[in-house]
Amino acid sequence: MRTIWLRRRLPPSSKVCLGLAAGCALAAFALVHAQGARAAAQGRGDVTVQVVVAAHDLAAGLALAEDDVRLWPVPEAGEPPGALTSVAAATGRVPTGRVAAGEVLTLTRVATSLLSGSVPFGDVAVTVTFASVPDGLTVADRVDAYATFGGARPFTTLAGEDLRVLRIGTSEGAGLGQDRGTRITLDVDPATARQLVEADATGSLALVVRGAAVVTASPSPSSSSEVQPPEPSG
Repeated sequence: MRTIWLRRRLPPSSKVCLGLAAGCALAAFALVHAQGARAAAQGRGDVTVQVVVAAHDLAAGLALAEDDVRLWPVPEAGEPPGALTSVAAATGRVPTGRVAAGEVLTLTRVATSLLSGSVPFGDVAVTVTFASVPDGLTVADRVDAYATFGGARPFTTLAGEDLRVLRIGTSEGAGLGQDRGTRITLDVDPATARQLVEADATGSLALVVRGAAVVTASPSPSSSSEVQPPEPSG
């Protein structure tokens, strides 16, 4: 006599549920294992993080390039507060003091210039006080600066031409409720900066806004508009 074994097949939905349960169990095991390994490493002091250090001695006031810094592993527990953690974050920043080779760069040791990135190489940013500024002046305007000097024979001269406005400050008082003028920061060449500073100290400065340049297309020449040479006589 043969014994017949009847085996019930699981429906597809049950198989999917079992597979998902097995996957979740494996993921949970991996997570617990990783956390356990991390905790053990922390106990041994093995966990490290990457921080930015000076690749060589750095001078104060010079913007950092990529080859001025490098990444260096340090124990996580010993990471300085505010440490930079990528070369990109350090590039372009300026050391506020001398930095020795191998020193970790932090937000208190380097700063970001608010103006140097806006000034082309060779130019300088200068801030002087203008007694007269056009109403509605914005940083989108191009301006000319005029200096007026007093004395027995007062005169006015052009101190700077086609200058770019970087910042517009607040009015500066001269006492007794009078305004001395408005502080304006301009992008200028060094020679113009000297003229403006001298005028600010010994005379009075005024700004005028230049009109926007409008480029119009020139009409194409046509045969009807061309001047014809005179016909030879007789």
